[in-house]
Amino acid sequence: MSTLSTAQFKEIAALAQDRWGLELTERKKLLVQSRLSKMLHRSQYKSVADYLEHLRNEADEEDMLVFFDLLSTNTTSFFRESEHFDYLEQHVYPRLADAPRGTSVRVWSAACSNGSEPYTIGIHAHECLPNLAALDYRILATDLSNKVIERARLALYPDKAVESLPARLRGKYFEKRHLPDTPPDEFAYRVVDSVRSMVSIHRLNLMDPWPMKGPFDVIFLRNVMIYFNKPTREKLVNRMRTLLSEDGLLIIGGAETLSGIDSGFTMIRPSIYAVRA
Repeated sequence: MSTLSTAQFKEIAALAQDRWGLELTERKKLLVQSRLSKMLHRSQYKSVADYLEHLRNEADEEDMLVFFDLLSTNTTSFFRESEHFDYLEQHVYPRLADAPRGTSVRVWSAACSNGSEPYTIGIHAHECLPNLAALDYRILATDLSNKVIERARLALYPDKAVESLPARLRGKYFEKRHLPDTPPDEFAYRVVDSVRSMVSIHRLNLMDPWPMKGPFDVIFLRNVMIYFNKPTREKLVNRMRTLLSEDGLLIIGGAETLSGIDSGFTMIRPSIYAVRA
């Protein structure tokens, strides 16, 4: 593949910003070029120009989602940034210990990727809430990518995805399976029904209107805003604030901050924010 021209990169960046709110700075040009090169090698397109022509004039929604997957990075793991779950265990879940039967608890995993985050939330709730069965605890999981949504719905993970979990959690919350056409010593792990049933998974572009009304008690928006410019971040977190309960929490990635954003949130811990009174 020939070098990605400045004009072509600017067109790609403008499309990503307009459609998904993604901010592609100049330093990401080589990464985009590398991913385009691999994709073009496997496709019918003869060049970047040919592919961009297709995106401009012929691409349907599925084509655009393939393009989105090309630009985005889906890195996640079970119990990633465990300090967030420690906070829930120490400061949020104790308030639910004596909650009346049927008390509603709503959590939104706004960029759920392959499902590791929402299923972690469910596993953690099982571990921390002895009265979980008496609560109406539901987790909404959303992502833009059809590819990762399909993986999340399968709830099936390779051995390396769960190997860092304590053996007790693997045994309690995952079913070990041998998949067809794989070596006899190679296994996959499926999240158990009691956790999967807590999670509702849907495709959602965070830039579009949202069908859900809230209120949510906790929203996880982790490692998403690093892809957005400041106006997009500000608009997004303010929309989320309107869906949170009065004592709701917004949890973002450890490398992210709301500093410099007029958000209506107060930081109570690094990367953990409460609705400002």
